[in-house]
Amino acid sequence: MSNLARSGQAASQVVARDAVISSDLSLADVVTISRQFLRSVRLDADYGREDALSGYICQGTARVLLGSMAKQITETNQRAFTWTGPYGGGKSSLALTLCSLVSPNAHLRGKARQVLDLQPEDLIASAFATGPDGWLVVPVVGKRADIQAELEAALQKATGAKTSRRKQADVLRALVAEAERHPNGVLVVIDELGKFLEAAAGGSGDIGFFQDLAETASRCKNKLVVVGILHQAFDAYAGRLGREARDEWSKVQGRYVDIPLVAGADEVVELVGRAIALSRPPDLTPALGDAEFVAASIRARRPGTPETLGVSLAAWRN
Repeated sequence: MSNLARSGQAASQVVARDAVISSDLSLADVVTISRQFLRSVRLDADYGREDALSGYICQGTARVLLGSMAKQITETNQRAFTWTGPYGGGKSSLALTLCSLVSPNAHLRGKARQVLDLQPEDLIASAFATGPDGWLVVPVVGKRADIQAELEAALQKATGAKTSRRKQADVLRALVAEAERHPNGVLVVIDELGKFLEAAAGGSGDIGFFQDLAETASRCKNKLVVVGILHQAFDAYAGRLGREARDEWSKVQGRYVDIPLVAGADEVVELVGRAIALSRPPDLTPALGDAEFVAASIRARRPGTPETLGVSLAAWRN
């Protein structure tokens, strides 16, 4: 019998032996999903709400991502970034936390620092230092539309301005003006960036705007930080275009530092464990050995799997 088959058999035995429930109860009677895992984050609607941060778990991978950004911001002129990771990987929640970290609302900043477990000496705290006024935060959620128009609308909402800027250069100049006027900086976060890229690939936007946006951020005297959130590589959205167009997209992508956000196996197990709530948890103390057997089988196929996976697999018994 293969290790994988033995792992499945062991898991089945654990369920059969230690998770027995009364025959008049269904699984739904004893298993629920914690409320914070039942809703997704919408950046533009949830920014500014303290309760939207409740329940968010900032894991090591997310901290490493923010640390990489902070290092670039403090040591170089790089100000344009993309975060790439799978659906449901927590990118929007992390983006909301970052926006809250530099919010003009002091209570919201405090909540974000608590969620991120930031200390004053942390590089992240230094790169995103706020002062009493916070940053100007411009959250944008992607749609199949022209990025310039949507960014202009988001900037107007963030500043309360009424002036319409029809030209691309005017929108970029307005961002620079806000960054130079603001005592701390401007943070632009574009969630679902791929939808804007799809629109550009279909002719409903100018891919060159993204290059100009990144270059404008890097040349700005004060902090103008741009973050785009993607589910796949930037140039994957240009797959149906000709070679010359794909080369142009690759050049644009080069203006952004791409940082992957992919949770490790132990982090995924921890999240699943936190998401599942049992009203009648079984006594799984004897199952710890079975959990370690499953973990060993996984490590045999994935050498990078952490040694603590067995403990994580068994931890949900609590």
